[in-house]
Amino acid sequence: MGRQVWLVRHGESTANAGQPTVDPHGIGLTALGARQADAVADSIPREPALIVVSAYLRAQLTAEPTVRRFPATPREIWEVHEFTYLGSLHGMALSDHERAPYARAYWQAADPYTVDRPEFGCESFAGLLDRADRLLARLRTAPDGLVVIFSHGMFIRAVDWCLRSRAGRVRRLDMDGYRELQVRNPVPNGSIIELREDDEVLREPLELTDRTGSPSPGVW
Repeated sequence: MGRQVWLVRHGESTANAGQPTVDPHGIGLTALGARQADAVADSIPREPALIVVSAYLRAQLTAEPTVRRFPATPREIWEVHEFTYLGSLHGMALSDHERAPYARAYWQAADPYTVDRPEFGCESFAGLLDRADRLLARLRTAPDGLVVIFSHGMFIRAVDWCLRSRAGRVRRLDMDGYRELQVRNPVPNGSIIELREDDEVLREPLELTDRTGSPSPGVW
């Protein structure tokens, strides 16, 4: 049967809905996000060989309906969490709109090695891509069958960027190019993208119901 990988962006979070949040790790889901999580579970055609989940709460909550539906499937936490780069703002109750000017300054500086407060789990853009590469390498040893990965929008686009870089389509550390791709092609909340071993870019999200939440990742 071979290996089939689904990359799932978490359901709509409270931050996606515009509510203030204090840190990127403990953000929950809205009622819509919970429905999107149910829709993902209902869309899975057979028992997965493996369920992979980010350590962040919103991804774990999105995975819960799938875990309940397939209780015998192994579940593992991998480093597929969201790109976190505004560590100086952690601990402040701010909305994405209020964090947006700081995000713009970060992307305009375009330094792929800058890390703001690594003690809070922040990483550089280069570190994000290294983490995406580690996922691709780890998947080569994953079990055959369906592997469902509950992750985040910017990280999923980082996987896409690494695939494009390997194919010679983009320059790996071109932050402006990555940001343009990520902004123009956001991964909708609760959507699924299939990844195949020979892909040079990620595929379009599979069609699901209840995917009307915020298309853009949060600003962290």
